[in-house]
Amino acid sequence: MRPLTLADIFDTKVLNSAQVSPDGKQVAFVVADAYKEGTAQIWIASIASGDRSDCRPFTGGAKHDRAPRWSPDGEWLAFLSDRQNDERSEGRNELFVISRHGGEARRVFEAKSSVGGDGRGELFAWSPDGKQIACLMEDPETEEEKKLKEAKIDPLLFERDHKFMRVWAADVSSGELRCVTTDPVQVWEFSWSADGSRFALVVSDEPYEWSWYHCKLAAVPAAGGPITTIHDPAPRQVALPRWSPDGTQLAFLQSVWSDRGSVGGDLNLIPAAGGAPRSLTANHPASIAWAAWMPDGGSLITLATTKDGVAVEEWEAGSGASRRLWSESVAIADAFWSTFSHDRTLRTLAFARESADAPRQIWIARRDHDSLTWTQLTHFHADKAGITPVQSKSITWTGADGWEMQGFLLLPDGYETGKSYPLFTWVHGGPTSLFAHRYWGAMFQAYLTTKGMAVFLPNPRGSTGRGLKFAEANVGDMGGQDFHDIMAGIEALIEQGLADPDRLAIGGWSYGGFMTAWAVTQTDRFKAAVMGAGMVNWLSFHGTSKLCEWDRIHYNANPYELHSTFEQFSAINFISRVRTPTLIVHGEKDRDVPVSQGYEFFRALKQNGVPTELRVYPREAHGFSEKAHQRDWVEYAGKWLERWLA
Repeated sequence: MRPLTLADIFDTKVLNSAQVSPDGKQVAFVVADAYKEGTAQIWIASIASGDRSDCRPFTGGAKHDRAPRWSPDGEWLAFLSDRQNDERSEGRNELFVISRHGGEARRVFEAKSSVGGDGRGELFAWSPDGKQIACLMEDPETEEEKKLKEAKIDPLLFERDHKFMRVWAADVSSGELRCVTTDPVQVWEFSWSADGSRFALVVSDEPYEWSWYHCKLAAVPAAGGPITTIHDPAPRQVALPRWSPDGTQLAFLQSVWSDRGSVGGDLNLIPAAGGAPRSLTANHPASIAWAAWMPDGGSLITLATTKDGVAVEEWEAGSGASRRLWSESVAIADAFWSTFSHDRTLRTLAFARESADAPRQIWIARRDHDSLTWTQLTHFHADKAGITPVQSKSITWTGADGWEMQGFLLLPDGYETGKSYPLFTWVHGGPTSLFAHRYWGAMFQAYLTTKGMAVFLPNPRGSTGRGLKFAEANVGDMGGQDFHDIMAGIEALIEQGLADPDRLAIGGWSYGGFMTAWAVTQTDRFKAAVMGAGMVNWLSFHGTSKLCEWDRIHYNANPYELHSTFEQFSAINFISRVRTPTLIVHGEKDRDVPVSQGYEFFRALKQNGVPTELRVYPREAHGFSEKAHQRDWVEYAGKWLERWLA
């Protein structure tokens, strides 16, 4: 066996978008590199044969093919690709179809803007009769805008001239395209009704990321017409609208969330004509992440994240009764949502599944009455077999108010019982997110275990996986009791003798970056910190971030009011307390958490004599996409921690 390396982590292929054919005989899925210079290709595997060799690439080339979707008759596969892009259209996806039997892929129509928007939610969908494909596209440049750009007179008119994401429908044969949602409304998600007559929508009034935090559930005729609001969840958000087979009801998810696309919440039903929603999963100690109606409309199959892993359950639409079909300490992962696909009978399900010691593979689950029988369909990652496994365990402790908390502990290489180690606590983003039973060998945190550190990954209140009450427990209090939950977990590890109290460090990205900045201003327990894309000044964040309504809703406060929680929880206001050497990492093009937050903290730390460094990576947004940058910041963070924890 050999130790894990950074190359092992960043060269791990990513498998996602597993799609079962309607007849349940094949699965299409995507095999991709985890960085933008790489490729993404669609593969197909036969379910029936059980032969490993019957798993093959279906598309090729040096571009990115993704999001495969079978036609209702199973004869065609539609997908998105940037294969016809040039330098002027870099990053633009277009819609293609290819025969189930192979051959050349055909572009359905020439897109003026990227199909599927930014790739969260249902990017496109076949009509029930298979004659059309509906998709999301943003309004293209106008002729006037093109002329001004050519004349080099192109000021950025900030949030003045709205460009909406709309639902478009294309005839698959002719490529004829029509706009369905002509109202001035932003569409974030859509779902086609079983009879093809209507679309369910998640909409907001303006086409900016902050506007999603005021989204509503709506509907529109498939032929076009006025958009009708069905449900306003304020101050919560909605996601994943799904029509019942008879078209009389809509199922959807609801919660207060921090990131569009990262959703897990309460499953609700509402009459399609409008009315009061009814929660099917009230007080359920888990977070529903995906749902599909059974063909008879009497129940829904759901995928939920739980404290201990994931679960597949069935919920009766009428009574609300539920039964668990399967649960295990694994993770069901995809690009954003934890998802599954299914055949037309919902008896064969496909998942991208991984666990702490097994890399992500495509799995099939066949339903037999009230249980699932699992079969691993793919066998990638043979190169990982010789790597020393990362030792990990799920742990619990008592947090603030006596609440039970859960998280993960990655043990250092050569771990010995009874010996104490440097402890690096990494706080997840969101905060409406969680650490799950992921394959640690593809996670950068595992790299630090090769440096002799233990790594603590807590899921404090505000995380998903524990139900609606737990997920919303830090609303109005971000940095309050959730911070105490984390500190209580660290103290528990010290009391157990595993963590060396004199060699503690903390880090995190996004909300985890905020928690890092907050931690070093509230305690001097930490000897080192790594703040990735973190918020340090909530007022300036509110004024510059594209997520500016998230903070207002999650703090339930007016950012411009003196002495509000915006001021009380801004780390920059407590900078004189900081003694902890702090490394700051940020992307130059980050619009979620603007790089100015990193500059503010760096300047304040430096002028107060605190050892600090700021590494700003060009071209990078909130999540780094270039392989060299991904590797460099992790490698440098390891050196930073070694330096101060030595």
